[in-house]
Amino acid sequence: MGTELYLALVIPLALLLLATWMVERNQGRWPVWLERLSRRQALVWNTGIGLIILLSLLRFLLGR
Repeated sequence: MGTELYLALVIPLALLLLATWMVERNQGRWPVWLERLSRRQALVWNTGIGLIILLSLLRFLLGR
């Protein structure tokens, strides 16, 4: 259980630090690819839902 808790805390923290570093490096501007992606809100939403479904399916199949 310790490993799962460690991963559950470290992965989001690493993503947060990476995003902070990217914003700081560009003096408060988002990277170009992220600005382009944010213009298409439906794409972001659909990608997120697809990722949730894919990861749930992967978890189900690996758990068997």
